[in-house]
Amino acid sequence: MSTLFPARIRSVLFVLSSACLVWSSTSEAAKPTATGAGKSVDKATAVSSVDVRWGEASATDVPDFSRHVVPLMGKVGCNNRACHGSFQGQNGFRLSLFGHDSAMDFAELTTDEGKGPRVVPGKPAKSLALRKPSGSVDHEGGKLFEPDTWQYRLFEQWIASGAKYDAETEPKLVRVDLTPHEASLKKSTGDTAQLKLTAWYSDGTQEDVTPLTVFTTNDETVVDVDETGRVTVKGPGDTAVVANYAGAVVTSLFIVPFEGTPDGTADFEYLANNPIDNFVAAKLRKVGIRPSDLADDATFLRRAHLDAIGTLPTADETRAFLSDKSKTKRAELINRLLDRPEYAMYWATKFSDWTGNDNRFTPQPREKTGWLWHNWLRDKLQRNVPYDEIVEGFITATTREGRSEKETVDEYVTLLKKITKGFDEDTYAARRTNDMFWKKATNGSKTMALQSAYAFLGIRLECAECHKHPFDQWTQADFNGFTRFFGVVSKGTPGDEPKGLPKIGKNDFKYLEVALQSDNDLEKLIGKNPPKLLAGDDVPYRQGEDPRVVLMQWMRSPNNRYFSRAIANRLWGHYFGRGIVNPVDDLNAANPPSNPRLLDWLGQDFVAHDFDLKHLHRRIMNSRTYQLSWEPNESNKLDERNFSHALLRRMPAEVVMDAINQTTGGSDKYDETNAPEGTKTINLALSRLRGGGPEYVLGIFGRPLRTQVCDCERSVETGLAQAMYLLNDVDINQKIAAAKGHLAKLVKQIPDDAQLVDELYLSTLNRMPEDDERERTLAYVKGAESRQTGMQDVLWSLLNLREFVFIH
Repeated sequence: MSTLFPARIRSVLFVLSSACLVWSSTSEAAKPTATGAGKSVDKATAVSSVDVRWGEASATDVPDFSRHVVPLMGKVGCNNRACHGSFQGQNGFRLSLFGHDSAMDFAELTTDEGKGPRVVPGKPAKSLALRKPSGSVDHEGGKLFEPDTWQYRLFEQWIASGAKYDAETEPKLVRVDLTPHEASLKKSTGDTAQLKLTAWYSDGTQEDVTPLTVFTTNDETVVDVDETGRVTVKGPGDTAVVANYAGAVVTSLFIVPFEGTPDGTADFEYLANNPIDNFVAAKLRKVGIRPSDLADDATFLRRAHLDAIGTLPTADETRAFLSDKSKTKRAELINRLLDRPEYAMYWATKFSDWTGNDNRFTPQPREKTGWLWHNWLRDKLQRNVPYDEIVEGFITATTREGRSEKETVDEYVTLLKKITKGFDEDTYAARRTNDMFWKKATNGSKTMALQSAYAFLGIRLECAECHKHPFDQWTQADFNGFTRFFGVVSKGTPGDEPKGLPKIGKNDFKYLEVALQSDNDLEKLIGKNPPKLLAGDDVPYRQGEDPRVVLMQWMRSPNNRYFSRAIANRLWGHYFGRGIVNPVDDLNAANPPSNPRLLDWLGQDFVAHDFDLKHLHRRIMNSRTYQLSWEPNESNKLDERNFSHALLRRMPAEVVMDAINQTTGGSDKYDETNAPEGTKTINLALSRLRGGGPEYVLGIFGRPLRTQVCDCERSVETGLAQAMYLLNDVDINQKIAAAKGHLAKLVKQIPDDAQLVDELYLSTLNRMPEDDERERTLAYVKGAESRQTGMQDVLWSLLNLREFVFIH
């Protein structure tokens, strides 16, 4: 028998309007409390499921088009990409993809296009839309259902009753509930579970729509689900099963414990450092796995340095930390790291990735203006400006920022003078807003909407630009309404451009001004088609007001389910190698968090601490969960989503380059237009480098070019080209053997071979060598052609260890 138990509702989908779907979480049992069309559904009238109502030949009930017929077409596959849901349709017949547009589907079925309609009202026997899928007439898609089935009778009865559809009077879907919300199944006893999807409608009825629901599993190695909603166990772990009905998407969590404990739960002592650990431990106990032990000090030191500031600890820093006996040394280290300049450098580069700082499209001179964007971010991060204010600086940016024309032009002239001779470090950085975000040549309103939703809300809206995705809640209407926020700005050279502005050679840095459009233009633009908040209300035109301000107020609201959780999830994904929602930029209805309570708490805690980014970094890094060893135990060796141990992660491209340079004493030369002399790679602002430099090496290690609105562009995978570079590239060999390099100095400073070997281990792997490692290394050096070449080989071998390029 299966062990099914209702738990905290993971997510309940509310349909606020035909084009607006919103997630809501609660700790209470499911209650039908939403309303629609003015009618309460607290006391809904239950009706039988479709397989019962049309299961007999004598059935006389009349189906609704959007409630029954369209979901049926989705269930049997008529409106998917491979069939009539494709953009070109099939054989001249096109349905809306996944049934997102009932009006379009009704018109396509009932309109006579010369060969007669595919549905003839009142005449099922003459309706091709019924005859083809039932096999009465040849159908390229094959037979989808038999004539003597409820599916056939449902479609037949709708046609026989006149094939009617009235969008105004047909009951609207108000909410759905999938049960069980959470279930624990054991493989050893062959447990199964039956899902049930209940829908509430605006006419006060409630219906079991399980037969019309499309079910999928997010991990078929854990559980499988058939078309009826029957769930079967495949292997240990936990995953979500997704239910899709009439555009509503909801999930149930299924846990298959790692067995070996008496009751299917893991019993362990977990000394929590902060609330994060309690949420993680609660989930681990459910899944039946024990966390790994704490990482040793050397591992933690290296991990914290590489994660927080993208920089290896030095040998001296490693020795000092390992010899420190203080019980609070880890927390003190975290505080020091977050106050170092490398923190702001590294995270400005990451924020540049997220916000699309692609210097192919920033204003001329592009290399210099790419640095303005980056340094603006670095300034805000170094000063720990609240995150919501940083985002506000992007969303509501203008060139003047409320200042006079003279003040704005003076700032502009100062910038020009600086970037003519070199790089601007502070003038643009001191601005409140980042108008470069709006000045990108490619940034039309649609691109801005996609970039902003991805960067600041963790939402992918690409599909919604054309259609509603079956496993996401956003519709084309949502996308269009959100896009209108980004069309209210003018970007260009004013007709009365100030006189006497300096020029930069043939690449004139034109005076581009980002400004809110005039009241007259705004009224024409959004007066009748106002912007619309995602899963929220229209923002009507009001004279003298900037709609983007309302957008920002909505984003930073404590009730916003995306804003704070999105950045918390991004940071978590950085520190753990995967997000609580994974991918980290895909917070959608069908991709629920692996630990919803943890993500909710992180978001709430972030808001409660005034969007303090360093506070969020500290919360995560100080947790016991972050400080666990990467070495798994027998129970958690297969776990990759519950944070029971650290995951091995390759260093990001910029971090690899700086680590090589730090350990060898080398550096990378940049064209003078690309970067100031001595720039660390973690502080490299540009997505494209003029004149080459280390761009090829950064590319093979996965540095993104910032061409996509997706975290997927950055790669931390390993590959042959990376291995070949470390093994025999002339660049590596020259840095190791450089006469003025780090190793050459150490050879002179440390005459004792054993001490020098220790120094090389401390500077590369940030640990002392094991006894057998030291013994083998010393024997090799003794037999080498010279001490110098022997030690060069030692350093080369350390750089080529997997341990060097991985964060562990």
